[in-house]
Amino acid sequence: MKKRKEATVRKNIILRICIFAFVVYAAFILVEKQAEIAMGQQMLETMQNSVEIQRLKNKELARQLENDMDEETIERIARDKLDYVYPDEIVFFDISGS
Repeated sequence: MKKRKEATVRKNIILRICIFAFVVYAAFILVEKQAEIAMGQQMLETMQNSVEIQRLKNKELARQLENDMDEETIERIARDKLDYVYPDEIVFFDISGS
């Protein structure tokens, strides 16, 4: 009878150790998953901000396309961004570095 009682006690101890190990493992996995979720939410917010910025840029470009650009705007873009000049125009560049 004594051996049976010792065997039962050992089984209970082993069972408790297994349950404790499982609880620790489950807690570790839970914390790890929460960290992954937090990182995913941060990435989502970053992407949503990027999308919103791009939407605003697209809206501005669409507005510019809808409004017919006047002659002055076209000329300014051609001169400033494309370095165009009129055929009879003389352009001087300052190469002195000052």
